[in-house]
Amino acid sequence: MNHKAVILVPTDFTPVGDSAVRYAVELSKILKSEIYLLHIVAKEKEIVQAKAVLDNMVNNLVNENIMAHSLVEVGSIFDDIGKVAERLNAKLIVMGTHGVKGMQHIMGSKALKVITNSDVPFVVVQKTPMRDYGFKHIVLPIDFNQEVKQGMIYACEMAKYFNSKIHIVYPLEKDEFILAKITRNIPHAEEYLQEQGIDYEITGIEKNDFAKDLITFSQQNHADLITLINNHENIFTYFGGSFEQTVIGNNAEIPVMVINHIALKTAYGFSIYFG
Repeated sequence: MNHKAVILVPTDFTPVGDSAVRYAVELSKILKSEIYLLHIVAKEKEIVQAKAVLDNMVNNLVNENIMAHSLVEVGSIFDDIGKVAERLNAKLIVMGTHGVKGMQHIMGSKALKVITNSDVPFVVVQKTPMRDYGFKHIVLPIDFNQEVKQGMIYACEMAKYFNSKIHIVYPLEKDEFILAKITRNIPHAEEYLQEQGIDYEITGIEKNDFAKDLITFSQQNHADLITLINNHENIFTYFGGSFEQTVIGNNAEIPVMVINHIALKTAYGFSIYFG
């Protein structure tokens, strides 16, 4: 039985995988958790070599006083990351991506299926290292669904650890009915943020290319993390089929935390998850 909360880090031994490990290390210090490094191989004969590489990585982390472990599984990255996370009762998965082009070429839509079908939040990172001060500015795009407050729990709890400012961003929808639905959520968001003592601002931006404009906004506001609430019905389908791919693999290499609808049913935030 694990005595500390678990961060799972799938790694493919690339620089992007190494970046995910370093993010996990910094998060583990703040969230007081242990790390499991996971490498998935296609055949059993590959286990020994992969385990040797992972064990060397773990030894280096242990020398940094990080509680770390190695796991090699035979299977598919698309099917088994979620299964391993469930088995370990992982509370966070930190995963590297090679950006939009790399994700489409190497991982395809199944990579997004790995994320959206898991009940564990993902933090997806690229090669740019985590800043020394962590996540000081968190951008949260919202739509018109009724679960904004529940989804904001994650962003707020992360903000508490880093003393962050949350930037809520919504599209200035031309359809007045949809815009009214979105803006009805804003007072609820403000009330919750004020209750939690979180510094925030709320901004509406033109819905031309919302994914691109969201990334531009994030760059202009020095965002360290973008948080996506995926309820499988609204944000990704509403903002467009490629919205999540563009944001997750953004060219600014801003990390993205994806919180899934399945997790919202039981989520009470990192304050419970990480103690």
